[in-house]
Amino acid sequence: MELSPVFYSIHSSRGRRLESGAVPREEVVTLYVNGQPLVSIMCLPIQLEELAIGFLYSERLIDSIDDVAVAEVCGSQRCIDVWLEHDIDPPQFRAITSGCSGGTTFDDVVHEQHRVESSLHVTPADVLRLMGELSEQAVLYQKTGGLHSSALAEDGSLICVAEDIGRHNTLDKIAGLCLRKRHPCGNCLLLTSGRISSEMANKAARMGAPIIVSRTSPTSLAIELADAWNITLIGYAYGNSLRVYTGEWRLQEHKS
Repeated sequence: MELSPVFYSIHSSRGRRLESGAVPREEVVTLYVNGQPLVSIMCLPIQLEELAIGFLYSERLIDSIDDVAVAEVCGSQRCIDVWLEHDIDPPQFRAITSGCSGGTTFDDVVHEQHRVESSLHVTPADVLRLMGELSEQAVLYQKTGGLHSSALAEDGSLICVAEDIGRHNTLDKIAGLCLRKRHPCGNCLLLTSGRISSEMANKAARMGAPIIVSRTSPTSLAIELADAWNITLIGYAYGNSLRVYTGEWRLQEHKS
């Protein structure tokens, strides 16, 4: 999902010339639940049904795909219409942005309890290999830049990948994909190109993912929460090195 605007390319030695190139498409998409607007999301308008389902799950408005009667994108691609099997008392309408400050969540993540129980172990080599595969499968990023990507990995292979302008949106898309496939995440690695903030840790914990891997840094609160929730938190995973901030016991030098 991309556009090709015209722009001036200016180089210190070659001067100025008119060119065109691909950039990611950004849209405001409104999520309606049971006929009422719940939230507007700035996003890349693909995998929208999965984005909506994953967001509702992350915010504890649903517990499984069985709670969803209908999820469909309207013809204009500007709204997602979800009807649930139960009524909800929706929080105040909020907007989610894709900026560096992250997204909006209705959860009070500091007071949430998400202890993740899993005996999953991985090797540093497998973590780095999977991060490399995530980069290879981020096909829209390779065309346009300016996107985040996330993936879920199980038994040494990526099983689903999502891209979006917002790092939070990529995790909601992964959650939605897993809910639709009824695929549990308790023995999976969650990999992402984006910074791990407290909201990102909260979404991962809600999914039950015991290991979170990022190409960049976690925040201090994300580290505190991951430690409290028994999650292995890995950052700066690229090239030949990584940093393990919590749950180091899940990293083994060799496969058992």
